Amino acid sequence: MAEKILSVGIDIGTTTTSLVFSNLTVEKTTGDMFMPKTAITDKTVIYRSPIYFTPLRSNTELNAEKIRQIIKAEYQSAGVRVSEVETGAVIITGDTARKTNAEKVLAEISQFAGDFVVAAAGPRLESILAGKGSGAESYSIDTVETICNMDIGGGTTNTATFYDGKCIDADCLDAGGRLIRFKAGSTEIEYVFPKIAEIGRQMGISAQIGATLNEAEIGKLTDVMADAIVGKLQISQTNKNFLFLRTEQQDHRPLTREIDAVCFSGGIGKLVYEEEEKNKLAFRDIGVYLADSLKRAVKKHGIRLVKPKETISATVIGAGSHSVEVSGGTITITQLNKLPLKNLPILTIEDALHLSAEDFRSQVKKKYHWLQDLDQEQNIALNLKVDRKLGFRDIKALAEKIIESTKELLAVQDLLIIIIHGDYGKVLGQSISMGLPKGKDVICIDSIDAGKGDYVDIGRPVGIADAVPVVIKTIAFNY
Repeated sequence: MAEKILSVGIDIGTTTTSLVFSNLTVEKTTGDMFMPKTAITDKTVIYRSPIYFTPLRSNTELNAEKIRQIIKAEYQSAGVRVSEVETGAVIITGDTARKTNAEKVLAEISQFAGDFVVAAAGPRLESILAGKGSGAESYSIDTVETICNMDIGGGTTNTATFYDGKCIDADCLDAGGRLIRFKAGSTEIEYVFPKIAEIGRQMGISAQIGATLNEAEIGKLTDVMADAIVGKLQISQTNKNFLFLRTEQQDHRPLTREIDAVCFSGGIGKLVYEEEEKNKLAFRDIGVYLADSLKRAVKKHGIRLVKPKETISATVIGAGSHSVEVSGGTITITQLNKLPLKNLPILTIEDALHLSAEDFRSQVKKKYHWLQDLDQEQNIALNLKVDRKLGFRDIKALAEKIIESTKELLAVQDLLIIIIHGDYGKVLGQSISMGLPKGKDVICIDSIDAGKGDYVDIGRPVGIADAVPVVIKTIAFNY
């Protein structure tokens, strides 16, 4: 028996804002000698909004009211009521995530649009979502090739490399089409990103606010940016401008596989596949110049270029269709009326099985206090990492550690939420429930690959009458 759920993705990017609504098909799957599983078997986009320029009050502040108006209008255009949306993600990406009111805008929009997972998307999240949304992930499965998707927007270039359906590398560069913006009708700079100004200085080009650039100077700057972007595709990754433009300077991991092909998505990525734009200042920025420079760089380095299924909408489709997973091989829910639960921060305990009771309690206490500093009323999900199959004695010992270590947690919340990778959700949850104080409940979810800094939504059980209920959740990597 299959069931459809409605998911929304909302992407508020450096340059553009857009929405997609998707139907996700959830059904039970079985196999010989395996217990029933529930999986998302189909993802279909049923509505996509026009592309809007992201409303700003200034270079440092989003216009929350205009963003809200866009989202409200698009829900109406799609014929969707907020109550019908069961899962999804609102993400602020690129340079927009650095705006002073980004977190406040996220919270307000989430409550208005459906109260589900929100994230100021870190570089890796944005990269992975765009790579999945563009179709690069599925391309790597179909061809068994290594492909790098480069999602280039106004503020950043997010790269995700896939091999056989697995993301083997995610990265981000401060390179995009809106990192130099011009005054109307001229090439006088009204905004420039500091790294791009520094590259200009090293080249002998004055790329400062108030300076006027000629066409040759703009082309030289974007040629260097394009060369830095393409530097990501080289196994050695020694291009000095690539290294300079990397968003996370402290975390550089060279590629482990040669890349067979590259595809581009995002607003600038879309232009790579189009005929050369005659009006290069159509958007009052360097975006068209950068797209032209990328075309030349790809040709110069002999890189095999493929066109993805999605270009400009890759990230928002990733947020709406590829940020959702399903739990439900075995789970425990002692009180269904506790659901849904929204935007839960995850407290991850590594090597949970082998920790002493004292160390386990110490980790829970330390991380719990840190999360509670963010929001005193926030429920917290305890995520347990185990490195081998568990027997009944292991489950019993783990349950005892959890009960003992969460007394302080349960003093302020009535519900204990556990995530564990593997088919142990039911037996672990039942073992915990028998030892909890009166009036306390437990939800124990299996088979969710959650990690450090993640947030989770636990939605309603999907009604497959003859099977264990399944819980829909959305995950956001908050790097």
